[in-house]
Amino acid sequence: MLGFLLTLAVAALILLPMVRYAGFFVANARAGELEGIRRDLGGLVRPLFSALGSSLLAEAAAVLSYPLGWFMGRKRESSALPVVLVHGLYHNSSAWLLFARRLRRAGFADLHTYQYNSFTGAFDQAVDGLGRELDRLLGARPGARVMLVGHSLGGLVCRAAAGDPRYAGRVAALVTLGSPHGGSELARLGGNAMARGLIPGRAIPAVVAQIPDPQCPKLSLYTLVDDFVFPLSCLRTGRSGWDERAVSPMSHVSMLYSREVAALTAGFLTGTRDGSGEG
Repeated sequence: MLGFLLTLAVAALILLPMVRYAGFFVANARAGELEGIRRDLGGLVRPLFSALGSSLLAEAAAVLSYPLGWFMGRKRESSALPVVLVHGLYHNSSAWLLFARRLRRAGFADLHTYQYNSFTGAFDQAVDGLGRELDRLLGARPGARVMLVGHSLGGLVCRAAAGDPRYAGRVAALVTLGSPHGGSELARLGGNAMARGLIPGRAIPAVVAQIPDPQCPKLSLYTLVDDFVFPLSCLRTGRSGWDERAVSPMSHVSMLYSREVAALTAGFLTGTRDGSGEG
């Protein structure tokens, strides 16, 4: 029985990325984005094989590390500029195990992970919860600020919370990683309300689009071969004031394990923190 379950799990890890990349092709072709992606990458075969391989490894790591998320969370206070990391749909704080380690090596010691229920919870509940986390970090320190980093749906949670007038001038930087700013066609296969709310034009992207951006440096990183957020236009904010950069070809989940993505994030946050203008 155990052998059968393991075989089923391995089959799922292999087949699901293939199904998602089939959706990637269809959605981007219909949106007229596929040729531009091919041109920007100098072809599609090698980048897609690279992304597919990274997807298999990253999702295996995500599944194996998932239980550790319930034991994570930095609750101490410090005088340093805190960084709050917010995971995406169906994930938890274990998403940041390697990413947080790389940020610490880059000099960010005051790291906090915010965890919310994306299975049975609602988007506004996730945003309210992040607001309470910001109140905890900022309330006792007048003039203090915080930096926000969100992966996937977590980026939209960060955008919504950062745009709250209560935190005007208190968010020092905002970074989103592979976030569905315009939703995602994959959400049509979502198994719950939070996922289906990400269908383009539906509640979550519509709500976030109505919220003003915080007046701080803002960075959006995305991969041209994202297998969770498509078509490509959904990965773009569609707003001025953002630094939007495409990273090397990799899968959606792989962004959490990428040295490149961590280095770009750390560099952006360092430039913002030190006032060097990189952000």
